[in-house]
Amino acid sequence: MSKKVTMKDIAEKLNISINAVSLALNNKIGVSDETRLLVLKTAEQMGYLDKSIKYKRIFSSKNLCVLLKNMYFKDMYFYSKILIGIEQEARQKGYDIIVSFYEDAFRMPNCIEEGKVCGVIAVGKIEDEHLLEIKKYKIPIVLVDHSSLRESIDSIVTDNKLGAFKMTKYLIDKGYRNIGFFGDLEYSISVKERFFGYQEAIREYFSTRSQKSTNDYIFKYSFLDNVEEYIIEQNTEKIISCLRKIDNMPEVLICSNDNAAIQVCDALKNMGYNIPKDIGVVGFDDIVLCTMVTPRLTTVRVNKELMGKKAVEKLLWRISNEDSAVENSSLSVDIIERESVI
Repeated sequence: MSKKVTMKDIAEKLNISINAVSLALNNKIGVSDETRLLVLKTAEQMGYLDKSIKYKRIFSSKNLCVLLKNMYFKDMYFYSKILIGIEQEARQKGYDIIVSFYEDAFRMPNCIEEGKVCGVIAVGKIEDEHLLEIKKYKIPIVLVDHSSLRESIDSIVTDNKLGAFKMTKYLIDKGYRNIGFFGDLEYSISVKERFFGYQEAIREYFSTRSQKSTNDYIFKYSFLDNVEEYIIEQNTEKIISCLRKIDNMPEVLICSNDNAAIQVCDALKNMGYNIPKDIGVVGFDDIVLCTMVTPRLTTVRVNKELMGKKAVEKLLWRISNEDSAVENSSLSVDIIERESVI
């Protein structure tokens, strides 16, 4: 039979007093938030909390779960910034983060099943059926860079529609007329929203045309299916194959994100195009690589770390206001002009 863990064992492991351990475990004043989190985490690891629902409840009240699909984590220049914002804001508010990565075959994280967290932040697209599973645990949820069309859940998103609309208008004002969109509409709601903003700007400009002719124009110059996997895999040959499927290349391509734009630029260069002389390319998100490529990428700036911080703020508010109306917050964006268009 294993030895029963005591407060003294925890105190000796951390080299602090038994009184400090007691204050931390009972959520009383007299110890710093940093010490409290360390004691609770150590007590959980040593199995001390297993014997007490009271202590487990205190432990869970200082932990937040962050859910992220593995495929989104590969986009380190975007989603890693959101994670940084979440971690910084959580630490400042006295909370610890448990990050859980998952594949398409979703499995409920142990920290949720075992009641070790008081709230969940889901970053990126997550299926509605997975959200339904999480909601069964009666735990607050906030979505980041995603919103559910079926479930009523708080969300923090970028104003994708406005950003793409403004970028398309910007290109029209610069004299571009044959404007295409490059992005996989099944990748995320964000891409669909960006495509919607692009369409609205095109329809406004071509308001004298028939609906059919405007739609023909939009789909004539756009690449909308099965392209994101090539971007994630950095498969230049497949991207080139996609670009060669249309007879007439657009004058400029609006890409669903900067990673796509940078790789489209590489593919176009391999095809013999000069950017921006032969064709312009713009992105969305303003990741750090935008200023490290040639030509530097014109894009839409998204405040990624602020999205993470706002998600934590929203979740902590929701924990204290369970019955308040659901809120969907949309963060503003700006056009960042560089050299990838004339």
